[in-house]
Amino acid sequence: TSVVGYISDSMCGLKHMSGMGDEKSCTLACVKGGSQFVLADQDHKKVYRLDKAGQEKAHEFAGQKVRVTGRVTGKTIRVTSIEPAT
Repeated sequence: TSVVGYISDSMCGLKHMSGMGDEKSCTLACVKGGSQFVLADQDHKKVYRLDKAGQEKAHEFAGQKVRVTGRVTGKTIRVTSIEPAT
């Protein structure tokens, strides 16, 4: 299964706080502060948690639109791959 969305953080989810710079800066700052990376599917207004492998892969895509491939169980994705989405 593939889901397209933006790599965000568990504190901000679908909408980043204002005054935190761009989406990438905000996401990385929140993750550094203890949040986890999530996939924010803005089209369907859903936020998915990413498994441990997903957390590691998501770092380089912070704030970007991506396609996450893996197994969706409830609101968690067991990530196989993350790649830029067009």
